[in-house]
Amino acid sequence: MVSDIFSLKKQLVVYGSHHNNKVNVAIHMVFVPTIFWTALVFASNTGPLINVDGTVFAFLKPFGPNLAFFTVVFYLTYYAILDPIAASIASPILVAMSYTSTKFLATNPKANKIALAIHIISWIFQFLGHGLAEKRSPKLLDNLVQALVSAPYFVFFEVLFFLGYRPKLYKEVMVEINKDVAEFKAKRAAKKSGPRYQSIQ
Repeated sequence: MVSDIFSLKKQLVVYGSHHNNKVNVAIHMVFVPTIFWTALVFASNTGPLINVDGTVFAFLKPFGPNLAFFTVVFYLTYYAILDPIAASIASPILVAMSYTSTKFLATNPKANKIALAIHIISWIFQFLGHGLAEKRSPKLLDNLVQALVSAPYFVFFEVLFFLGYRPKLYKEVMVEINKDVAEFKAKRAAKKSGPRYQSIQ
């Protein structure tokens, strides 16, 4: 549902249900940012999409302004709809990622190759985290766009919640996450025991 896409609590529950194992969470804390940053390096290849020279937007020139910059603008707009305070805190980080990815591409002849290697390695660790630690498929298998857009924000929320941000929301989210995880484990256990039980009959 469209309303769910713009519900912070709902999105946190859906994401958190697939990222509840501490090892998997730690892996995502490291590799979601690297995936996002390297994706911005790829997006920087578009070069400037608009000419800002001689305009009031000339201050945007260090950012391209390329596809990486507009991607960050899009992400921050969506994040602000979900939680404007958290988005404002995250904005300097995302803007810095846009700038550094553009700078990296402009100053390193092998930028794309390096970014691609980091990108692939990061995804491998992500899948290992889900397969070996979480033992639950990543959310991207259900909704690719939603998972890719939401993931950086919810990794950031892991830090915010740890620092005590919106404790009531955190408790409510964890109740729903624990419920979802328990249901998932129960279904998985039922599938494993089902055939064995039938053979006994």
